[in-house]
Amino acid sequence: MSGSWTGELVWVQRRSEMMLYVLAPQELSSVLETAGGDVKVSNLRVPLVGSVPEGQVIFRHRVGLTRDGGGEWVAGPIYAILAGSGKSSFVGARSNFRDIMKTARLRNSFVYVIPTDHVNRNELWQGYVRSGNRQWIPLPCPRPEAMYNRIPKRNLERCETTRTAKTIIHGFGIPLFNPGYFNKATIYRIIRAANLHEYLPETHESLSAESLYRMLRRHPAVYLKPTGGSIGHGMIRVEVCGADYVVKVLKNAHCQTYVADSPRSLWALVEQHRLVSQYVIQSAIPLIEWNQRPCDFRVLLQKRDQRWVVVGKGVRVAGANAITTHVPNGGSIAHAVQVLTQQFGADDTQVDQEIERMVVRCAEAIDEYYQYELGEMSMDVGVDEYGHPWFFEANSKPMKFDEPEIRRKSLQGILAHLDELRPASAVAQTATAKMRRKQRAVRRRPSL
Repeated sequence: MSGSWTGELVWVQRRSEMMLYVLAPQELSSVLETAGGDVKVSNLRVPLVGSVPEGQVIFRHRVGLTRDGGGEWVAGPIYAILAGSGKSSFVGARSNFRDIMKTARLRNSFVYVIPTDHVNRNELWQGYVRSGNRQWIPLPCPRPEAMYNRIPKRNLERCETTRTAKTIIHGFGIPLFNPGYFNKATIYRIIRAANLHEYLPETHESLSAESLYRMLRRHPAVYLKPTGGSIGHGMIRVEVCGADYVVKVLKNAHCQTYVADSPRSLWALVEQHRLVSQYVIQSAIPLIEWNQRPCDFRVLLQKRDQRWVVVGKGVRVAGANAITTHVPNGGSIAHAVQVLTQQFGADDTQVDQEIERMVVRCAEAIDEYYQYELGEMSMDVGVDEYGHPWFFEANSKPMKFDEPEIRRKSLQGILAHLDELRPASAVAQTATAKMRRKQRAVRRRPSL
């Protein structure tokens, strides 16, 4: 018998023991009565049953059920989201995890959340699933066939628990994307090394009084950016206004404005308000506007069949007295097509194509540097009055897009990429191994 069906993973509490079963659909009940047997669920073999065994059903979830070439029953796929470790359970964007799980259920894929301190060398991992309204419960789960890294903070990504977890994951041969957070200085070096400097505003990687003064002699305004920052926290904008300097500092979603009347007082302000972090200096690009306010583009890219594709793009408009366009910092949302049409008229399609051409080329360069372990990223892109796109930032763990269609496609794309990484069969494993050997043969991490 060949084909595919929809089965269910069923966790049953029997006295003090939690048991996992695979419940076969009714049309297979006659086969099970005569054959019975086990089913392979990732690294486990569990009983394949025609009815729910006695006990308290704790959780159940639909999965695909097939027979492989050797006649063995296989259920899955089984995926996991890698989250940060917390005091009671896990740390991460739970609404995002919920949406991924909801999408997975529609595809008959099982996804659970695993904090880094629960990753071990055992056959079962204690993961978390959503059950009911805002309720997350722990379950003993098979090891995943592929994983999605959504550790939410840089300090959690760097901690010993995370390093140990990644070592174990690698040792089991479980594919994991993405490897970690980007560093702005590294990303800018990658873009330059890939001969894409035409898209990069003038950027210097070390912030000092001398480098700041040199940049301000060439540009009317510059940004000082923490290399490890997010949503603009710690960013400083310096603008030359006659003999003075207007300094705007963004911290905790609030922007404060100061005025310095000399280079010395300017540097004192910078030293006072900068974070304890490495900074880069970047020239400010005059951006196109929407409703008389500067705006830029957020572009989401995901990998499909080892190729980078644009999932969607939105426009973020700067808020009043803001130095970034991030919505959490007071920015607002506009429609990309409307903005391009208003600004460029009949040339809007050409500008749109140039944006997409740039982001794909940048994504390919970044992915090569990170040894092709990336599966998605977002980019902040500016466009000037001539329609030239400018690369501002790349984010390895994109925030949730507010545009419903982009959000829907992004969730589907995450599952699709996990499907591509999943070693579903010996043939697939061989093809994946050959692809990775070929990539290793042709790639060398660029010397930056």
